[in-house]
Amino acid sequence: MRKSIIVVILLLFLSNCSMNISKEADSSKGTFDYSDKIQINYEIHGTGNSTIVFLHGFGASVETWRDIQLPLSKGNTLIFLDLKGFGLSSKPDDGKYSLDDQAEIVLAFLKTNHFHNITLVGNSYGGAVSVITYFKDRSDNARGNVHRLVLIDAAAYEQVFPFFIDVLRKPVINWIVMNLVPTEIMAGFILHYLYYDANKVSEERIARHAEYLGQPGSYDSFVGCARQMIPANPDSLSALIKTIAVPTLIIWGANDPAIPLEHGQRLHREIQNSQLVIIPNCGHMPQEESPDETVKALLKFME
Repeated sequence: MRKSIIVVILLLFLSNCSMNISKEADSSKGTFDYSDKIQINYEIHGTGNSTIVFLHGFGASVETWRDIQLPLSKGNTLIFLDLKGFGLSSKPDDGKYSLDDQAEIVLAFLKTNHFHNITLVGNSYGGAVSVITYFKDRSDNARGNVHRLVLIDAAAYEQVFPFFIDVLRKPVINWIVMNLVPTEIMAGFILHYLYYDANKVSEERIARHAEYLGQPGSYDSFVGCARQMIPANPDSLSALIKTIAVPTLIIWGANDPAIPLEHGQRLHREIQNSQLVIIPNCGHMPQEESPDETVKALLKFME
């Protein structure tokens, strides 16, 4: 509790340096109507035969994939989703923000659009959603449509929450952070924590993340996701991971402060048909901090 209060005070102190940079509109955006109240924002890039679907981490958006978008779109069809509660997707105060809820929406999107032979990529929180989506896909169809998994610094096992998740799980403090701290300060503070190389946390990169943190409904969605992040039966999910039967690429920043490398190594041991690529001098989001190495690993895996 004391640590959380110190973090809040520091964020407020830094708020004098806020900025406001806008992003150009992307013409390839679309909206998937999951229900009358839930619309999911997505983008499609490229027209290749291989379909790769990307799920971002907690608090992020489709913007997290920008650095690897162009090289991967050559020969592949890339689909970026804003998970419910994040980016430009709906943020209803409906209490349905569990990993299972997110996976149901992702699977409905894939089925509705008749995507097949999918490579499902997930970073951090999105990695956990990817794993659950894979199992739901298999329960509906023995062969399934998800034929490959790519887990990038993925949440998979029980662990101590990173400080920003812990703050969002605390009443009052979470309201102060989400309503009084400028979004640029929040984004910059978190990125400096998640990156290994602080020099790569540019103003432009901070703006990418900050733009979506202050969207209407963000308080309810961020707090809801943080509070429901632990699966109903985490031991059951850990056991299921051992049964993943599709080729799986595990990419991990060697210096990840949020989810330690040991988790990636454990995934590699427990998923029989898996490869592990460790990126040196890299933190929690290799697709942003080390995009060239991430693209190289993905293209080699897709071959």
